[in-house]
Amino acid sequence: MVLRHFGDDADGNSVEIKADALTATVSLSTDRCFPGQELAVSLGIHLKPGWHIYGKPLPDNYQATELLFDGLIVGEQALELPPSKPMLLKSLGETLPVYSGEIRAVGKLGIKWSPPALAKFLEPFGKLIEPGAYKIGGTLRFQACSDDVCETSQAIKFELPLTVEAGISPAPKKTA
Repeated sequence: MVLRHFGDDADGNSVEIKADALTATVSLSTDRCFPGQELAVSLGIHLKPGWHIYGKPLPDNYQATELLFDGLIVGEQALELPPSKPMLLKSLGETLPVYSGEIRAVGKLGIKWSPPALAKFLEPFGKLIEPGAYKIGGTLRFQACSDDVCETSQAIKFELPLTVEAGISPAPKKTA
């Protein structure tokens, strides 16, 4: 909610991505969380004048703009990009959905939860999410074009630090 209403200046953690045609900032709402917590994600993109990147839906031979997270502790994720605008690209003879200028998207990133009490049952599905320092990996994919040139699609990788705190311990058993 903080990222949606107040922008990337919230107390969280961010990484800046620079490419020829754009600068982007990826932010998480915090740098500390608990297993099972949902974090807010923000993506801000500033395109240089005269450049655009693609939205969806898009033919297979172009790269739509997308932000993907990966890693041991990454669960469900979603990002709401604003509506793109159709643009007639004379050099291509096609009208395609594009973004230009400033773009701001918000979404969510779920941190996996694995309760210690169920460790032996969850073992076949992967490791427990232990407290400690992690790096959340991500990739920003896009294809930047101008009126004169269309660059090849790019996939820029980044990492954001995240500390996972110990979850809440189960209540002690009462003895009669």
